[in-house]
Amino acid sequence: MQRLDDKTKRIVAIILMFVFFLGGSRLSKYVVEKREAAAEDEYPMSRDVYLLDTYCQLTVYEGGGSEALAAAVDALNRYDDIMNYSKEGSDIYNINHRNSDTVSIDPDTAEMLRMSRELCVETEGVLEPAIRPVTELWDFKEEKKVPEAAKIEEALTRIKSLKWYVEGDTFTAEDPDVLIDVGAVAKGFIADKVKTVMKENGVSSGIINLGGNVLCIGERPDNTAFTVAVKDPQNESGYSNVLELNDLSAVTAGAYERCFEENGVRYHHIIDPKTGYSAQTGLESVTVVGPVSAICDGLSTSLFIMGEEKGKDFIEQYNAAHKTDYAAYFLKEEAEQN
Repeated sequence: MQRLDDKTKRIVAIILMFVFFLGGSRLSKYVVEKREAAAEDEYPMSRDVYLLDTYCQLTVYEGGGSEALAAAVDALNRYDDIMNYSKEGSDIYNINHRNSDTVSIDPDTAEMLRMSRELCVETEGVLEPAIRPVTELWDFKEEKKVPEAAKIEEALTRIKSLKWYVEGDTFTAEDPDVLIDVGAVAKGFIADKVKTVMKENGVSSGIINLGGNVLCIGERPDNTAFTVAVKDPQNESGYSNVLELNDLSAVTAGAYERCFEENGVRYHHIIDPKTGYSAQTGLESVTVVGPVSAICDGLSTSLFIMGEEKGKDFIEQYNAAHKTDYAAYFLKEEAEQN
């Protein structure tokens, strides 16, 4: 990995705070220097909002201006209404509280679910949208206690992988136990959609930060790449990597984000669908960079669960199959590096 050097002087906007979306929080993974919001008709201009159960910052460096920011916030409000699993009446809430096998959903929700299903197939269930029977047992915000082993074992039997599908704008469950958790892809998916809204409103240079999922629109106004530093949780003032992003997204899955310790063991929110417990692969984090934020989001979680060796093989195979160029950066736990 490329270590931090004099590029720190060029690191772009936004000090990230804690993150929480569709199933939990992600502590900030990227740390970049903050720029003050400019006057309404001057660049850069930003909007900070708390939506999707996370802190979001939208910044425009060129084009679109305040109208583009307003349209982006409207889009975030809309996605909060349809995709936040804890919000009564959202599509995900309705799916998980359904009274029949079918649920009518928004076309965007349908698209996200189809993408999640495809990643489930490609990762052979490592990225598992039907993991909700297990993840609903874990609370990394308040209770912070390991669930009873018997409850985890029972929940594992209720993970009905691929026993659901989407046709048009209709979700169909083939088993009553099907419960959906799209936390591994939702923020990335929404970032991609908000990017489209901002570009349609004239933005040619900007950053979308949905609580740690960073997506850069175009490049900086001076025709250089945006620069984002990836936090190293083992070093309070250091970074594990510096990334140059030109119309790309960077998403990190990290064990240090939402975690607690019990009986000397650290438990974190990245749950292995095969065991029902936090994935133990000797990794502290995985960062994925690429053109589609939803894919970066899903791959970062998948690679973390797979572990470094299998993860590197998988992303190479994924890129070959899709003719893409996603890059993955693995950070080992401190003990693993010694």
